Amino acid sequence: MKRDELTLIVGGASWGFWTIVGGAVSFVLGFIEGLVNPIKCGR
Repeated sequence: MKRDELTLIVGGASWGFWTIVGGAVSFVLGFIEGLVNPIKCGR
């Protein structure tokens, strides 16, 4: 392939980036929720 053709290929980097950002935000929000409102054990 020529260099011009390679630049036209759309990769999955942007999708992967937003997946990582979304996962990190979900993790942080879940962590904060666990600190603020801990679930007690049934015993």
